[in-house]
Amino acid sequence: MQNQASSLKSGQIIAVISGKGGVGKTILATNLSAVFLEYGKKTLLLDADVGFTNADILLGSHPKYTLKDFVNHKCSIDNLITPTKYGIDFVSLGGDVGDIITANEIVLRDFAINFLKLLDSYDIVIMDMPPGFSEFYMPFLSLVQDFVVLTTIEPTSVVNTYTIIKLLTVKGVTGENIHVVANMVQDVKDATKLLERFIEVTEKFINSKISSVTIVKDHPLVLKSVYDRELFVKKYRNIQPTFSVIRIASNILKLSQSTRQRENLFDKFIKLFRGA
Repeated sequence: MQNQASSLKSGQIIAVISGKGGVGKTILATNLSAVFLEYGKKTLLLDADVGFTNADILLGSHPKYTLKDFVNHKCSIDNLITPTKYGIDFVSLGGDVGDIITANEIVLRDFAINFLKLLDSYDIVIMDMPPGFSEFYMPFLSLVQDFVVLTTIEPTSVVNTYTIIKLLTVKGVTGENIHVVANMVQDVKDATKLLERFIEVTEKFINSKISSVTIVKDHPLVLKSVYDRELFVKKYRNIQPTFSVIRIASNILKLSQSTRQRENLFDKFIKLFRGA
């Protein structure tokens, strides 16, 4: 199995995270996936927002199987992939990660190898993570090269965003891998001032530069696209939120690909599930 693990190559894995819920994380993750696909990147969206999975609604595709089914031997790894009308492939984590964490060593290693093989068949993998931070998800976060941290300019959201960035840096993530996105902004001038101060304080604490900062304005057509179960980057090409999502994707693609060896990631993936 170790030989299989060491043969895996590395794609670009992106986590969309937030300090709290209700900031538009899944809307961003689904639309960002569509933009990467337009850049010619084979893209997979992994919905890991357990308990609040709704990416399937926005994509108009409902998965028959989840990762939990694979761990419980109810399907093959390929059965997890649900195609969508946009060309994005979609996988749901399903239920919770309890079954994976409590699996025996053979099941866990089989899951890890097949899961990483699944990810490695894509140019871009976007993980739509639950709000907040949980050690349960560290095995998945250990695979990530870029973190898109979503916030609003509402005070509690900003504080939670600061906290989650600090937690990421404690886990070894540097500012160059963090992209801050302020969503649903109504007053760009006020938001810009707040973000400048926020980034200044954050960079001083983490002792590194944040890779990018993007403002996504509040727009009625974004909400309309949700009700219509459409992706706004596809339906409304000339609105500011679409331009902003394209900018986020462009910023991420400008970064050089990670040179980390997948063998090391495989070992780390296993150890983190075991709480090592």
